[in-house]
Amino acid sequence: MADAEFIIPGYNVFSADRGGGHRGGEVLLLVSSAYNAVEVKLSNKFADQIWCKVKIRNGEDLVVGVCYRSPNLQFSDRDNNNELCNMIEEVHGKSVILMGDFNYPDIDWSSMQGQSRDSQQFVNSVEENFWTQHVTEGTCNGALLDLVFTSEPDMVDSISVLSPLGSSDHNMLEWDVHLSPVASVFGRPYYRSRLCYRMSSVCLSVVCL
Repeated sequence: MADAEFIIPGYNVFSADRGGGHRGGEVLLLVSSAYNAVEVKLSNKFADQIWCKVKIRNGEDLVVGVCYRSPNLQFSDRDNNNELCNMIEEVHGKSVILMGDFNYPDIDWSSMQGQSRDSQQFVNSVEENFWTQHVTEGTCNGALLDLVFTSEPDMVDSISVLSPLGSSDHNMLEWDVHLSPVASVFGRPYYRSRLCYRMSSVCLSVVCL
């Protein structure tokens, strides 16, 4: 699908195709043009990811990413799982929000335990980089697949699991983003799994197909 099919007036589009003639796997960010977002290119080789950065009130950059970890072993082999951890390590030390469909149904985020080697490796990477995972309820037929990570534990709160979007089997998520103790910079964002992760009309939107 061409990027032009996703153009919304007042938004900039950032996208990444899986390539190789494979169906699916494209990830897409739509960011309000008012925020002068700049695409961020990482050096890791994780298959499906897209990043941008926007300025926040203290003059620092907020790095926003969306990714999709396919359950298909053709794309999510051991190398790709390693690259997912490399991706997290690459943005270590930055102000980060990362969201996506990670397809790790066997992770218990309350105990930070994964039932497989790959899922535990992912959990370990999250812990080693001091990230917080904010979603606590199932997002796809009771399974917790869609996750929201931040580099600061108080950056996100009030996550609500909403109804599915259209014919998707994934639920939408809605949350607040706070980048200072006294104000919410982005107002009321919300996240739509696979079809759309969207953070309000005044901020930025993310689409993952």
